[in-house]
Amino acid sequence: MNPISVFCFLTLLSIGLNQIPQIYGDLISDTCGKALYKDVCEKTLRADPNSRGAKVDGLAKIALKAASSSAKTTQGQITSLLKTAKDKAVIAALKDCNENYDGANSQLNDSLKAMVNKRYADVNIWVTAAMTDGDSCEDGFKKGTSPLTQANTNFGQLCSNVLAITNQIK
Repeated sequence: MNPISVFCFLTLLSIGLNQIPQIYGDLISDTCGKALYKDVCEKTLRADPNSRGAKVDGLAKIALKAASSSAKTTQGQITSLLKTAKDKAVIAALKDCNENYDGANSQLNDSLKAMVNKRYADVNIWVTAAMTDGDSCEDGFKKGTSPLTQANTNFGQLCSNVLAITNQIK
């Protein structure tokens, strides 16, 4: 091979390799562009190193794992609050929340299994049910201030993003 051919080949290869992150970065932007919580979606996906080079189904799995992690974190927060709560109404609401997040965690585990098997309609059903559990937790504090508003809101947004991404899988 002559030196000019080698130079041209290496230049084209370098340009092509430099475009790969932009292509996948655009996939995340495009995918999250259809979500209600675009910023949360992009932040969640970009924070996971597995999003680099992932297709839409891989991004959906990352989003689902983030929602599952949020549910587990929220349930841990509920457990901590139950140890220190004094008000009977708050204790009752927290116990209901604990049951709600038990259900949400179970439904998200089922969703992960369904996603692996490409049963996206089931994923949507279970994620919607889990999202409803988070909403029900928040509703239990209508008579007072919820100590879980931020956690419940974050969980709901993550679930909404899972649904938005899963609905894009063809």
